Amino acid sequence: MKTIHMTTLGCDKNTIDSEMMLGLIAEKNYEIIDEPQEAAIIIVNTCCFIQSAKEQSIEYILDYVGYKNSGSCQLLIVAGCMAERYHTELAEEIPEIDGFLGVGHFDNIVDLITSLERPVADPASPPTSPVMPQYFGDIDKAISQTRRYLKPGTVSTFIRISEGCDHGCTYCVIPKIRGKYRSRPSQEIFSELQYLRDQGIEEIILIGQDIAPYGQDLDEGLDLPALLEVIASNFDFTWIRMMYLYPEGITDKLLAVVKRYPAICQYFDIPLQHLNDEVLKRMGRKMSFAQISQLVKKIRQTLPDTVLRTSIITGFPGETVAAHTDLINKIKVLPFDHLGVFKYSQEENTPAAEFMDQLTEDQKEQRYDEIMITQQALSYHQKQRFIGKTLKVLLEGVEDGAYYGRFYGDAPEIDGTVFVESSDPLTIGEFYSVKIVQALEYDLIGDIENEFTK
Repeated sequence: MKTIHMTTLGCDKNTIDSEMMLGLIAEKNYEIIDEPQEAAIIIVNTCCFIQSAKEQSIEYILDYVGYKNSGSCQLLIVAGCMAERYHTELAEEIPEIDGFLGVGHFDNIVDLITSLERPVADPASPPTSPVMPQYFGDIDKAISQTRRYLKPGTVSTFIRISEGCDHGCTYCVIPKIRGKYRSRPSQEIFSELQYLRDQGIEEIILIGQDIAPYGQDLDEGLDLPALLEVIASNFDFTWIRMMYLYPEGITDKLLAVVKRYPAICQYFDIPLQHLNDEVLKRMGRKMSFAQISQLVKKIRQTLPDTVLRTSIITGFPGETVAAHTDLINKIKVLPFDHLGVFKYSQEENTPAAEFMDQLTEDQKEQRYDEIMITQQALSYHQKQRFIGKTLKVLLEGVEDGAYYGRFYGDAPEIDGTVFVESSDPLTIGEFYSVKIVQALEYDLIGDIENEFTK
């Protein structure tokens, strides 16, 4: 069996794409391994959302070129967003790359590997480089329905319900990479959900670039609230989490469904990107701060235990000192439990890249630090409300004798942690009732609930 290693960079959508590829690979005569230095075939599923993501992808590719030159790696394949957007440039600059797999073509991974492994017809003739598949303009095809590869012990995973984006924000290149918005047919979603539940998955995370418009492009009569209701009524997942909801798509109907079903996490990831009206307008965003403020108030009134996450872009072209100060003040008015900050990245082929008054990296860094310091205090304050409460915690690991996990208010990888103290051995991947005794800036500390903690 030939060994294959997959490195996944970027967002949760890339994670699913990698699992789809590995699901197909696992059905063939290949062994999937975690160590790239020992693999005969290395696949890098890349990201190029912002400049730092591009740089990280290039660093990994160059590292693996070293493995190829040393003889351990026989084939190096670049997949994902960079393969879609920059395959021509990468082929010229890094000739050691053997093949490219663009977005929307992950179901072709085995065909690509097979074509690259095919021996030369005449052994006496000089070897030629394999023709690298190039994919142009086909990123809008239907979302593939492929059985995914899950590592043993996985209890939490993502399920994609939509792909692409139609919003047209002036700073974003995603529509050019992943195509126009298209919802996944509900029966495909339900089929995959059943498969995931059969594999022991306890938490599913519904994702897309923006899942709020789900169903609007289908003729099924199911919007996002209706889809959630079907899932919550028919599948016994412990947690059903939503991620990436643009604010204009959060309706009263959606809030009512979340309130009705305990399995649906009262957790909203709402990428706002800014709170100053002038900057929001230049970004091409659809809601004003007054509308955002009203929405946040409604969510908190309807679902008092809700945990809110957002993301902010700092250093957008033309963002004045006054606009930055306004942003800081409004973050304090709408205290979010979790807030991520990105420094604006000048992405080619986006309207904002041509805007005047681009800020310097030093200015972006200073504003980034100011936002993070502000959010640190707000996050600490928000965490205090959980002291004394008993929360259901999914245990994810143990380090230096301390158990750790997540409650409904923490999404995997990006949010905080619940540290759990217990005198008895606990089982990783199980849910426990934990009484919170202390809150830090981003994390909680609690004890397993028993007759002593009640």
